[in-house]
Amino acid sequence: MEAIYHTNVNELSIEFLEMLKKQFTNASVDIVVRESDETDYLNSSAVNKKNLEDAITEVEQSKLKPLLPLSTSLTPA
Repeated sequence: MEAIYHTNVNELSIEFLEMLKKQFTNASVDIVVRESDETDYLNSSAVNKKNLEDAITEVEQSKLKPLLPLSTSLTPA
């Protein structure tokens, strides 16, 4: 069985670990911690990636100004 959880490190709790222990009773598990980037998630789908690239190109080729600079992260610091 495999399960992937996406969360902020500040949201981890003892309750989360207890839930994992119930879900994987008596199992050996691997726990991998990887810092994620919103861009990775948004680009994970080829269709979504193309839509994002098209939207960026449209903004760059027009007189429209984006609300945020294109290099600005949407994830709060």
